[in-house]
Amino acid sequence: MDPKEVLARVGVAGKEGEVYLTLIELGEAAPKVIAQKAGIKRPTAYAVLSALEAKGLAQKVVRDTKVFFAPHHPAKLLTDAEVRLRELKETIPQLESMFHSKDPRPRVVMYHGKQALDKAYDEIFLMEGEAVALSNSSLVQELFGRTLQKLTYRTSAKFRTRELLDDSEAARLYAARHAGPYRQARIMPKEFMPFETDIAVCGNISLITSGKKELFTVKIESQEIANAFHAMFEAMWRISAPALKE
Repeated sequence: MDPKEVLARVGVAGKEGEVYLTLIELGEAAPKVIAQKAGIKRPTAYAVLSALEAKGLAQKVVRDTKVFFAPHHPAKLLTDAEVRLRELKETIPQLESMFHSKDPRPRVVMYHGKQALDKAYDEIFLMEGEAVALSNSSLVQELFGRTLQKLTYRTSAKFRTRELLDDSEAARLYAARHAGPYRQARIMPKEFMPFETDIAVCGNISLITSGKKELFTVKIESQEIANAFHAMFEAMWRISAPALKE
């Protein structure tokens, strides 16, 4: 996994991420040296170093009137993230109460472009219960790299997954790679092929993704619509075939 990408996801993006990685590589160093190593101008380096210092990721060291900067241990990122996560968990019940009390109408959100598609699925990974999906495995693996990675963490009695896949060798390989006690997969009947979309349902959320021409996902928050898609899934599950040989 690319450290720059991971740093960007926790708010240390762009030049801040580059300078922090440079600091880790150099250890304690003068701003001029840091700027040269990072490939940025010295005034920019000072500004970025000050921002990193404010975030607690760098510290200023003065020796004989000369200024140096040194990195804090990378584990601080994990500690800070754990603190923020704990604070967020304590606040979520209040936020959920505010979220659900305003408008009872179905909520519809559109996500356009490959970079945005994974974000549409993020909420599902926080919801306890079973998630079900009707998927074209080639489409899923092409568009949802981060989603598949996060799905591997959604495997416990509280977070179950059932998937109906297209009738293909790629689907069977996918099923074998991700099989587990809390994650099941079956193959849709051939008469439903080609199946060129992805439909996922969890709780009151339904997600419909198109992978043809324009890439987009529609997220619908409606219990009635989720129930309808779930009923369709259950009907097809009954006439589907095992993805893996018994």
